[in-house]
Amino acid sequence: MWIAKALNILTPKAGFSVYEDNINKIEWFSEDIERPLNDTILSKVSELKAAEPMRLLREERNRLLSETDWWAVADRTMTAEQTAYRNALRDLPANSSNASLDEQGNLINVSWPTKPE
Repeated sequence: MWIAKALNILTPKAGFSVYEDNINKIEWFSEDIERPLNDTILSKVSELKAAEPMRLLREERNRLLSETDWWAVADRTMTAEQTAYRNALRDLPANSSNASLDEQGNLINVSWPTKPE
């Protein structure tokens, strides 16, 4: 999964297959596109893994914001609690520098705001 993601970023138009997410099990199909060096691929994999907690945080934050978009329609006035909740969600990326993943890939070390009733 990680190697394929890295290759898609490094060589977006290349054809390849990756087996078992193993750097030594890449089958390269693109004759006109040069296969990146293993060090380049592994460097991109490290970069992607390091960015994954924040990517997941933003994905969940965006989902939670979209659930409450109806609060902010033009013919409705949000309560102070609703406004504070949405602002706290928007501020999460800046306030969650300790976000990480557990062994199962779940996001941890994030203080999610409580959704008002």
